Formats: sequence, structure tokens, C-alpha cells
Amino acid sequence: MNTRALPSQHTDLLFVYLAYALRYLYLLILTPFYGRVLGVEGYAQVLAAMSLMNMVWLFVSWGFVAAGGREIATAPRSGYGGIFWQHVSARALLSTLALGGGIVATLASPILASHPVIGVCAVLLGIVSAYNLGWYFTASERPRHTVKLEVLGFVLSLIPILSLVRAPGDAWVVLACLLVSGVLALALAHWWVRHEISPARFSPAAGLALVRSSSTLFIYTCSSTLLVASSTYLLSLLSSGSEVGSFGAAERLVSVGLSVMGPASQIFVPRITALFLHDEGAAFRMVRKAALLLGGIGLAGLVASLLLGHWVVRLIFGAGFEASVPVLHLLAIVFPLAAINQIIGAYVLVPQHREGLLTRVTLFGAGLSLLCAIPAGLAWGALGMAAARVGGELAVAAMLLLTSWRMGILQRLLDPESEKTP
Repeated sequence: MNTRALPSQHTDLLFVYLAYALRYLYLLILTPFYGRVLGVEGYAQVLAAMSLMNMVWLFVSWGFVAAGGREIATAPRSGYGGIFWQHVSARALLSTLALGGGIVATLASPILASHPVIGVCAVLLGIVSAYNLGWYFTASERPRHTVKLEVLGFVLSLIPILSLVRAPGDAWVVLACLLVSGVLALALAHWWVRHEISPARFSPAAGLALVRSSSTLFIYTCSSTLLVASSTYLLSLLSSGSEVGSFGAAERLVSVGLSVMGPASQIFVPRITALFLHDEGAAFRMVRKAALLLGGIGLAGLVASLLLGHWVVRLIFGAGFEASVPVLHLLAIVFPLAAINQIIGAYVLVPQHREGLLTRVTLFGAGLSLLCAIPAGLAWGALGMAAARVGGELAVAAMLLLTSWRMGILQRLLDPESEKTP
């Protein structure tokens, strides 16, 4: 077992959540700024570009975050370098494919094709984001490093965006500023770990082996999040800029709420992974604590969206985004469903190397969503895309709950006394 000294779990969790408050301050500043300065059409360009960026990010990451986190969490510090360079090699192999595919995707979207610089910046930003070392710091019990880098990125992008973006035609400036800040933060991250990862051992063969071994995790990650990441881009192929702006604004608010669950995973997942190797009872106790936290966040997100959605949309985005309110109300159902899916999937099944089962379930949900998204997006625009996303999340949650019950996992989570049974 890894016996390196660890900071207090509760101190780390408190620090991460306090630091994440800066993320919401950042969004509370920029989101209204985008809505008012860029307008619905200009903001739609930014949202479509960010959706494309997320697709590229997911592709180049290829399930490496979960695989690498699992390796680092159980490896001695002397083994970090080999793991790191294998992951860099694998990402390098996929980056070329992502660049070509991203350019094609830019030209395929009417919104992005009319401003190709925005699409190219989005593709490059996705590639840069895939190289971030959040997985490395989190799995090696240094989540504070991840937060520091994220806050640095906020500062480096916020100031130039507020200074340079002045008109609806400046959407490309937003993407350029985000790209520059991403590169600078990535350079600092690699500087911090330079002694741990030297000497360089770039190996295409090792990278290709990692791509192959992580394919199941990629299918799971891709199927569970690709439709979410690509929804705004997909709608840009099917509907008008106003529909893209309405859906994207509501989806952005939901994404902000869902991201509150992120800090918990940075703290809990590496430790749950290590505990499953030595003490399943302790692992399930920690999963239960995480479930209470994430369940509370999911319920709070649902209630807040339903009760305050109209006021929040008007306050943040201003005039022209009224159509986002019913979309937000529908998407709010995702909050509790996402909490269920994350607890059972990322906190229990993946640490126990049962990603094959998880992949089959999430593939079904993603397929159902995609099957509904295209006709629903064509027929009802933003509301149709929102309904397709909710349907996919609901299908995944139902199947995971049923499967975990049959495997006895749900009983252990709901009944602490079951841990005492031989």
C-alpha cells in the first residue's frame, strides 16, 4: 500500500471547495459579460466553439484520466515518470487525428464555418486542455496544485477578455485568450513536475499500448459525456443561432451546477480506489459519505433551477435569453440523475475495474440520447435537445440502479450493517 504522507482529507476537501468558489466568481463575471456584449448570436458562436473544444478534449484524453489516476494512486513515487511519459506519448498520437477532425467539424457547422478562426482556436484549446495535469496531481494526493493552476488560468484569461472583447464580432478574441492562458498554465504545471518526470522517455509504442488498454474506459467516458459535450455543437448543425444561444445558455448554467460535484471526486476517488485494494468496508463507508454530499448537491441544483431559474437567467444573461428559462427547467432534472450515475459509476464500478459493465450501460444511454436528439432538435430546437439529454441520463441512472442492486452494491451503500456480514 502507498504509505506516503497525506494531507488531511477534510482540509483538502475544504480547500478545494473554497478555491472552486473562484470558478463561480469567474463565471458570474464572464457569463453576463458574454450575454450582454456578444448578444445571442455572438454568444452562440462561443458556445458552439466550446462544445467543439470539449469534444476534442474528450477524444485526445481517451479515458486516460481514469486510467492514469488509477495507476498513480497505487504506484510509488519512483514510478510516476514512466506513467507520465506513456500518457504524453498516447496523447501526442491522438492530437494529430483530433486536429484534422476538428477542422472538418469547424467547416461542417454553419456557425463556425463563417468564422473559422474561432473553430481552429477551439480545436487547439481542446488539445491543450487534454494535456493538463489535473489527473496527475489529484491521483498523487496533491489536489491543491490542480486548483492553483485552474485559478491561474482564470486570472490569465479574465483580464484580457474583459479588456479586449468589445463587440459581437469579438467572439474569436474570447477563444484566443482562453488558448493563451491554457498554454501558460500547462507550461507551469510541467515546470512543477520536471524533476519527477525526467529523464524524458517519449515512446510512441508505449503510447499506442495505452490507447489500446484504455479503449474501454474511453468508450465509457465518451458515451457518458460526449453527447453532453457536443450537444451545443450538434444543435448548431440542426437549428438556428438563436436556438443554439438559448440552449447553450441554459446548458452552461447546468454545467456550472454539475461542476460543484467535481471537487469531491478529486478528494474521494483516489482514496476510494486505494481502499478497494485493501479494505472494501472502508471503501464503501467513504462512498457513502460521498453519496450524501453529491445527492445533496443534486437535489439543491434541481430545486434552485426550478424556483430561481427565471430570475437567474434574466440577471445573468439579460434581455434576449427568455427562451432559455423553460430549457433550464427541463435540464434541471439532470442534477439528481448525474449524482446517481457518478456515485455508482466513478466511485464504485471504475475503482473495482468494472468499466466494461459501465460502458455497456452508458453506451445504451448515449445511443438513446443521440437517437432522440436529431429528430427532437430538428422539431423543437433547444427544448428537443434538452429532452434528449434528460432521457439519456434517466436511462443510464435506471440501468445502473438495477444493475447495482443485482450485484449487491446498492444494498451495501444503503445498509451500513451489511458490512458486518461475512
